[in-house]
Amino acid sequence: MKYRMFRSALLAAFLGGLVAAPVLALEIITEEDMVQGVITEDQLVRVVDNAIFMLDTSSSMNEEFKDTGKTKIELVSSVFKKRNSYFPEIGHKFGIYTYTPWKEIYPIQIYNRQKVAAALNTVPTKGEGPTPIKKGLEELEGILKSGEMSGRVAVFVFSDGEYTGGNPSKIAEKLATNYDICFYVISTAKESIETTLEEDVAALNACSRVIPFEDYLNQPRYTSGALFNVVATEEIVTTTETRIVGLEVDNILFAFDESELTDKDKGELDKLGQFMKDKPESYAVIAGYTDNVGTENYNEGLSQRRTDMVASYLMSTHGIDKSRLVLQWYGSVNPVASNSTPEGRALNRRVDIAVGGL
Repeated sequence: MKYRMFRSALLAAFLGGLVAAPVLALEIITEEDMVQGVITEDQLVRVVDNAIFMLDTSSSMNEEFKDTGKTKIELVSSVFKKRNSYFPEIGHKFGIYTYTPWKEIYPIQIYNRQKVAAALNTVPTKGEGPTPIKKGLEELEGILKSGEMSGRVAVFVFSDGEYTGGNPSKIAEKLATNYDICFYVISTAKESIETTLEEDVAALNACSRVIPFEDYLNQPRYTSGALFNVVATEEIVTTTETRIVGLEVDNILFAFDESELTDKDKGELDKLGQFMKDKPESYAVIAGYTDNVGTENYNEGLSQRRTDMVASYLMSTHGIDKSRLVLQWYGSVNPVASNSTPEGRALNRRVDIAVGGL
């Protein structure tokens, strides 16, 4: 494998073989881990119950994406198929649709890897027509109303930021208000459009966000992290072929309802920042959490602020590019300790950091 993870309070200094290490709530899970059974399904926990993927198959998706030699629609299809090949079957309900026009690819049902693989083979390889996102969201509302799903829903919308057939913002706001839903907009939009898109999506609720298409392609964690996490108290046996020494990052812990970094926190992040500058191929997954005091929407916003604070420090102080930081925030989900005591709640008010790409 070409990666190694760094856990809070864990010194990664080993060579080859099998190493047992306590995993608190965050792990960089690779294709190799899943295929080789390093990570087992009973070591994972759903952070949402359902996932709906709305694929853009409009004519604008026929454009080549940067210098990849592939069109946007080809990349969406190939990446989806690859990630499906090792996605864990842990009880999510999936639904896959194109919205340009609306077409059912995989109707709402328990995720099954083989069935999804067959369904993905029916996704068009060439885009046609306009981009009626508003109409697609209206179709989505019908699915949400049907009662086929219970619990939280992650909705992945692939979009170039342009649309026809009316502004989709009102219907998106309505869905975010009426349902337990998180929007993940995978954006191929131009920079000027994407800035507005980010503001609009972030305003829907605390868990919705925009992910640049290039980051989505390069970092599988943007899919997996939205849907599942490692059980906080699990121990996972990991493998490595790379010797890595000299880095230990303590948990970044926060006072109640706070997101400011202490001098101690900055010292820990200075070690990480210097390491990442020395290892330009590395990237960090940064995940924020809270205790269970307060509403979940507020806690998700608070955990995002904590995540953003850590990322901002690495970017501003150490010049780490944003594309090398995978940001996740989960509110009070998957605590590392009991929330029934002050000591446990203090441990849960944290940011976990893992490093990969080595």
